[in-house]
Amino acid sequence: MKNYESFYQGGYSSLNSDYGNFIGYRLSAGQIGSPTGIQTANQIGEVVSRIKEGVKNVELQPLQEGVMDQIPKQHFKEMRALMKLTGVKPSFHAPIIDPSGFGQKGYEGDIERERNEDKMFAVLEKAQELDTGKNIPVVFHSTGGVPGNDYRPGVGDEKERFTKRQIVGIDQESGQLTGIKEDDKFYPHGMKKEDWEQGKKISAEHYLDITNESQWEQKLTNLAFYQKEFDEINQNMTQKILRGGPEILDIGAKDALTNVEYQKLGIIGNDIERAKLFLSNNQLTFQGLFHNAYKYGSDDQKKVLRTLSEEWDEEGKEIEKRQKQAINQGKIPNPLKSFEEQADLFQNYATKFQQITQEQMDPFKNVRNKNLGAPTVIVAAEEFAKGKASETFGNLAFRSYNEWGDKAPVIAVENMYQGMAFSKAEDLKELVEKARDKFAERLQKEKHMSQGQANKTAEKLIGVTWDVGHLNMIKKAGFTDKDVAQQTEVISKLVKHVHITDNFGFSDSHLPPGMGNVPIKVIMEKLEKAGAFSGKNGQQKARAIMEAAALPIHFKKSPHPYVLEAFGSPLYASNMAPFWNQAQGVQGSYFGFPMAYLPEKHFSMYGSGFSLLPEELGGQMPGTQSRFSGTPNA
Repeated sequence: MKNYESFYQGGYSSLNSDYGNFIGYRLSAGQIGSPTGIQTANQIGEVVSRIKEGVKNVELQPLQEGVMDQIPKQHFKEMRALMKLTGVKPSFHAPIIDPSGFGQKGYEGDIERERNEDKMFAVLEKAQELDTGKNIPVVFHSTGGVPGNDYRPGVGDEKERFTKRQIVGIDQESGQLTGIKEDDKFYPHGMKKEDWEQGKKISAEHYLDITNESQWEQKLTNLAFYQKEFDEINQNMTQKILRGGPEILDIGAKDALTNVEYQKLGIIGNDIERAKLFLSNNQLTFQGLFHNAYKYGSDDQKKVLRTLSEEWDEEGKEIEKRQKQAINQGKIPNPLKSFEEQADLFQNYATKFQQITQEQMDPFKNVRNKNLGAPTVIVAAEEFAKGKASETFGNLAFRSYNEWGDKAPVIAVENMYQGMAFSKAEDLKELVEKARDKFAERLQKEKHMSQGQANKTAEKLIGVTWDVGHLNMIKKAGFTDKDVAQQTEVISKLVKHVHITDNFGFSDSHLPPGMGNVPIKVIMEKLEKAGAFSGKNGQQKARAIMEAAALPIHFKKSPHPYVLEAFGSPLYASNMAPFWNQAQGVQGSYFGFPMAYLPEKHFSMYGSGFSLLPEELGGQMPGTQSRFSGTPNA
């Protein structure tokens, strides 16, 4: 039974190692870090404040480009000297820059991506000034605002735990974004008995396919419309030829003409030129369609389209060969015959093209192929961003390695929260692995590095910043602590840096650990098992940066004591008891001023200055008698 006789409640259990706001996972003070303020260019002042608080890992976080650009270059050297002098290890959080080239207007093209890559490299240059030889971690957001897939927990017969309820698609040609969500539809056929209750469920992925097919059908319809106009002109021309009599019909069938025959054919000369113009317009439209079909088609489709192009060229060369032969014989190529051959050739291959992209038919083998069909012009924005962002991160790592070699900064790509791209561990993992592959490929090609060494270098210099607060926000979509743990397990071997913050799953609250519902203990244990904090399995030791801005902003208190308490950090370097969670809540603790707990009369006597203390306590007041026995002080 607990005893509350002591007038300072809580003292009875302060010897318990689990006392206080302890989350159940211990980190030493040397592994814990804090960020600087994000709204000021006076990062020197922020670093000094963190050092005074006893923080051993400080992360610069000038998250706005304008703020970062107002930090003088001399300040980076000064901060490096301060941190080196005090034994503080730095890391750097880059401003929010989208690595894939998205901006306020959506995707703004490769020019914007390249511009952002240059901005991000400038961040690496400044970070390198903070720590020139220790592979300083530099955090980059995986996206600056690309909308991601909307995941919901799978229900019923759905096999996947993370199911896509909505996909934000992007037209790769125009850059326009569009929302594509799962829906229930009623159809006049193919309905099951249970479908008549709510409709037949159409997944977001299926809707994306339907959207591509319908837009492609519209483009083919436009081509058919132009072809219809051309046919009408061709028909009118044929009628004129018939009215011209047998002589004109005979002339029109020849490959080459004399001057006299050419003049007689002049009665339809204007019609031929007009038909040629429409044929040319049709061909231009077709070229645009062919470009899209090849650029955004499957590998099988590209192969069949190459065959179509090669055979078309061969037949076109035969027509040109006959025309040159006529000229060499001193005759004139028959413009009507030449036009008809070109028109027939175009019509033949336009039909084959339609079979490839609409009917999933290989016209050269006369077989169906499921990999043919409408090209995927509209794709998930997150998938599109993955390709672009991996290119940026791969290039950054190569430029960085080219500049600083093995001492280059570590690029640590941060996960985002539910509703944005790369909130799901599998998507972030694929992004980082793609970036590593592109970096390693350049190392082999341009630095003549072996494949094994290139892969090892890529794994060292590109990894993940795992933000547990961002991760926890999947709960607003219905996910649980179990899902949070599973996601951490998926990404754990790629983690090189950790952002720890607490929230309640609905917003990025930035509370100190233990003040929300983030299952930090489970997350940390998963990362520890993968070697993130111990450095095993070839990993570098990750730093844990406590992003707890809510306390200083709203409560005007440093979060550092509460962080030390939450992680039960040892008070001393020996990593033994006592722990901060035992000291934080006890009256008269390290964080309290002892005089504040004395009775009022003692405080009024002794709190006014050292000069009023008794001589035996270092003051100037002569001692009289013992406060315990009443006898004079010796």
